[in-house]
Amino acid sequence: MATNKKHRLIFELSKSERELRLKNALNEIVQLTIDMQKPFVYRNNLCIQPNFFIHQYPNGKKFLISQNQENSKESVLREQV
Repeated sequence: MATNKKHRLIFELSKSERELRLKNALNEIVQLTIDMQKPFVYRNNLCIQPNFFIHQYPNGKKFLISQNQENSKESVLREQV
């Protein structure tokens, strides 16, 4: 069975090839997120409850938000400077 180098499965790649492909995919998604003016959502030490998240927008604004776990409604708790 001939292997097609261009379309190998992820587990068939070397560690460096996997890292490169994953970094390229991540960079593409990050750029799409920026282009759509969508926030990066992550958690840090301010997220003291399971439903707290940080929303960081491409313009640099950051908000600590709380998400209602029943209906997914978000409430801004504070803007970070």
